[in-house]
Amino acid sequence: MYRKLVITLPFYLMLMNVCFAANSAVLQVRGIVPHEVVQRVGFEANVGNGYADVAIHCEIPVELSIPSSATWQYRVVGLGDNATKPDLWNRLRPNVDSHLEQTVGSGVARIAAGGWYRLEIQCKDDISILAQASVEPIGVGEVLVIAGQSYCTNCNDERLVVMDPAQRVVAMSTPAGPWNVANDPQPVHDGSDGGSIWPPVGDSLAEALGVPIGFANVGIGGTHSAQWLPGGAFHQNLVATGKKLGRFRAVLWQQGESDVIGKTTTDQYVANIQLIEKAASAAWIQRPVWLLAKSTHHPTVYNDPVGENAIRQADDLLCTAFPFQAGPDTDTLRDENRGGLESRQHFTAIGQRRAASLWVETLKQLIATPKPSSDKLSTLLPTLHLWDVCCSDPTIYRESSVLLQLQDDGPITARLAFPADKIVEVISVSGSQVFEQDRDFRLSEDRLTLIFLNTHSIAPISASQFFPAVDSPNSYKHRAGNPEQNLLYRPGRWFHDHNVEITYRRTSQSSEPPANIAPLGFTLGQLPRTMARLKAKEPITIGISGDSISTGADASAVSNAFPYQPGFAELFAAQLQNTFGSEVTLKNRAVGGWSVANGVEDLNNLLAEKPNLVVVAYGMNDVGVRNPQWYHDQTETILRRIQSADPTTEVLLVSPMLGHKEWVHTPREMFGQYRDQLKLLVGPGVALADLTQVWTIMLEHKHDFDLTGNGLNHPNDFGHRLYAQTLLSLFNTRNEK
Repeated sequence: MYRKLVITLPFYLMLMNVCFAANSAVLQVRGIVPHEVVQRVGFEANVGNGYADVAIHCEIPVELSIPSSATWQYRVVGLGDNATKPDLWNRLRPNVDSHLEQTVGSGVARIAAGGWYRLEIQCKDDISILAQASVEPIGVGEVLVIAGQSYCTNCNDERLVVMDPAQRVVAMSTPAGPWNVANDPQPVHDGSDGGSIWPPVGDSLAEALGVPIGFANVGIGGTHSAQWLPGGAFHQNLVATGKKLGRFRAVLWQQGESDVIGKTTTDQYVANIQLIEKAASAAWIQRPVWLLAKSTHHPTVYNDPVGENAIRQADDLLCTAFPFQAGPDTDTLRDENRGGLESRQHFTAIGQRRAASLWVETLKQLIATPKPSSDKLSTLLPTLHLWDVCCSDPTIYRESSVLLQLQDDGPITARLAFPADKIVEVISVSGSQVFEQDRDFRLSEDRLTLIFLNTHSIAPISASQFFPAVDSPNSYKHRAGNPEQNLLYRPGRWFHDHNVEITYRRTSQSSEPPANIAPLGFTLGQLPRTMARLKAKEPITIGISGDSISTGADASAVSNAFPYQPGFAELFAAQLQNTFGSEVTLKNRAVGGWSVANGVEDLNNLLAEKPNLVVVAYGMNDVGVRNPQWYHDQTETILRRIQSADPTTEVLLVSPMLGHKEWVHTPREMFGQYRDQLKLLVGPGVALADLTQVWTIMLEHKHDFDLTGNGLNHPNDFGHRLYAQTLLSLFNTRNEK
């Protein structure tokens, strides 16, 4: 999903946010306004500073004639201390996540984290600039939603101002108003006009993180938790604000005093906050972290240690489960930090600054700490289309293909799994290079191959590299039937960096799933207990028993390459949690090099984790034994011992992807036989995800290198997504009748 930017193009000159050239129309930019901050994604401490993909749609008046062949492009110019040489003009990427037909002037601009910036947009043909515009300042950084009662609004002693030299701390008038520098009083709806704690929070974060900070404050003084329940005006404003932002880092919840006054019990407060969060997250495109401040002490109004403790205990209970985490304990700020007895004052000036410092430390830790999979993946999941079944959906998203040159002077090509009716997008895996049809590539007559005219910085793999001589570097023994030749073997990011990602719509003839695909995709059997737990939003523990594929080997997160996507096990767990709202705990016991026999030996360790669902994924290191019956018996041993330990535990068997067809250790003819042995084990509470068949169909037109992360027997990012899609198809509610 993308942050949306809407553009309209009148002929007349606008008074704001314009730049113009001779004989060009002037664009008015709407939907993103000066001082707006867009939440960055892709940030990982010590890895990358992140970026935002901004979806642009240009509503073109009928008076303005823009040919469909016109080029839409953008660039970003740093301002002030952030001033740099302007970026090169970049073409707008198609918005592949939109289910609407692409229109003239729509696309996506990728903007690096930082700011302030000026965003410039141009529409041009081969001769001249037809129209252009700019908007400034805008930033990409950290966006925070604030909710609660008076301690988070303007009910404190001193009006504070933003001290950041570039004024990179801003606030949005919720739910959809303008953005301005976040000087007190903050733009809230409770009529308060004193001071807040937020300007120094933003100052410290902007300095520490080096990016702009945006606040969206929906707090209302004097409110108790029941007033924030779904259906009420306060919750509606919270939801509308989150929808307008699209993405944001976290909800900062500073509330509790009115529940002390109202004698709310611990259990009732827990139930209220859970309902507030679940209903809000269901309406948003993400499930953000909620930081719960301990905010129960209000000595100028009451002295109720018992009531305060009830709410503090509720906060502790909430923070044992995602997405709640402990915020600052502002109850520790007493004496000089608060107003006088019966004054009804809140924080004093020194109390405001100390409360701000507590929030800063909490937020810095949240942002810098390596995220659990479900958290850091919440921004990535919508772009992965994991609920789609690749081989049976009409649109194929981000299919991977390496560039191959089979003859020294031959064409450089990339292969598609299915005939393409329309190529939507071709990009490098980093997203930095967009390939354009007719300029950079053309589609073959059979619509199955892209023939590249310009590969930019991506080097093709030549046929001479496929089978190095024995003992050559970057190779592995040996080629089936030819022990004097090894196979190209490059674990890590080498194959990843040689990939392009292709999004396309299949031809109508190829849109129907093949006859050998089951109605629910590549699966057999059902897992009703697991599905029931997910629908009831009950916690679930998933155990993984498998080999290196299940560890995520050669996924970009493991190889430390953009987009830092983890392996299928983490994708599977994160998507279930994100979709159903259950707390999903992953216990991954997989080890590289293991066979199914190792899984038998390790099973007691896995069962000690008390899993509700066990994924058993072996075979890649077993097919070389060429003994399907032994594989069946070993897998059956695992299955029977799981069922004996707890009859309610369900099992998901996974048949492996195909290894390289010319590697001696992965005889192609054995994979189907091993898969067929797993089919015999399917029964009540035991299902099969048939990745062997997925690979069989995908490789009808593609090369082994197109789906591999190491050249031999590990999937690349797209391959891990194929794994996750297939496992998830067992829980896809679209399949229920």
